[in-house]
Amino acid sequence: LGFFIAVGIAWAFDLTEEGLVRTKVKREPTVAKAPHHIVIGNKTLAVIAAVAVAVAVWSWCGRPSAAGPITSIAVLPLANLMGDPDQEYFVEGMHEAIITELSRISALKVISRNSAMYFKDKDILTPEIAQQLNVDALVEGSVLKAGNRVRITAQLIHGTSDEHLWSNDYEGDLTDILSLQKTIARAIAKEIGLALKPEEESYLASAPQVNPEAYNLYLKGWHFRTMQSEESMPKAIEYLEQAVALDPTFARAWAALGYSYVMMQWVGGWDRDYSYNRMKPALDKALELDPNLPDAHAGLGTYYERYKSDLLTAELSFRRALELDPDNVHARYEYGLFLLRRGRLDESLGEFRWAYELDPLNSQPQHGIGYVYLATR
Repeated sequence: LGFFIAVGIAWAFDLTEEGLVRTKVKREPTVAKAPHHIVIGNKTLAVIAAVAVAVAVWSWCGRPSAAGPITSIAVLPLANLMGDPDQEYFVEGMHEAIITELSRISALKVISRNSAMYFKDKDILTPEIAQQLNVDALVEGSVLKAGNRVRITAQLIHGTSDEHLWSNDYEGDLTDILSLQKTIARAIAKEIGLALKPEEESYLASAPQVNPEAYNLYLKGWHFRTMQSEESMPKAIEYLEQAVALDPTFARAWAALGYSYVMMQWVGGWDRDYSYNRMKPALDKALELDPNLPDAHAGLGTYYERYKSDLLTAELSFRRALELDPDNVHARYEYGLFLLRRGRLDESLGEFRWAYELDPLNSQPQHGIGYVYLATR
């Protein structure tokens, strides 16, 4: 349903570099006709009014209502309205960004991108998706970009009833894309009636501007990083290094770059010392620019545990990441491994189970649960 609404909007309006404009429609010349008067009596008007009221009441009473509060949500893959498969990296980046912003809200369980992506291009009914992911509601939407102008359509759907609860369009310049993403997350939270903590309100209220070219490079780097292969990781690093060279104040790009360096040790055969010694300065730079960046704190947890054996600092880093972003599956899984290696099995199992709740279609949290049960035998 969301896709067809988005297509309808795209048909009615064009996104240009000047903004959203209504599509010009070629009209056929019309022939003026003499007015034809219809006389309606008072009784007829009364009957029509009564019928209208009855229909309105019937519609309101018969409309399905959301059963219970919404405390869990999944953002389904966004539709690419640009007609260009080469822009898929941009659409996926917007999808990930909306998930990331929503996951900063502690009162809301947000399914991770990994599990949400399973439903890309699949013809599955909303209630079935909600059941598989164990969520109360789903977000559908689309992305359209023209030059440096971006329009994101989002709509909220109740998982059980398939009721369309809310929808809206958000348009802005690529320079303000981080603010646009936070605006969408804030609107969704408001629509489902979540009470945000003061720090969450503050976080979602503002965002720095970005260099559009650097942001595009960042999204390309992120796209290749998610593939986690020997072939993709050098491309990820190349794009991310270009992004921070172009915009040295781009904290998220520094954080992504830092973790990419250590991933090259795991999948690309880089020397251990070389990888970690490049990782640390990038993460430090990210936190210098944004002290509340969860991924950077999680990366430092990995650095201090696996490279420096500084277990206290490692644990504090993992816990800070999860304090900032409770639904960060990567941080929760890494912290679960940290606890497992310390023999703190009950705590470890709790982290892996939480990660599984957030990412039920990803085998990694399930493996973590299995590791704990093996350790107890």
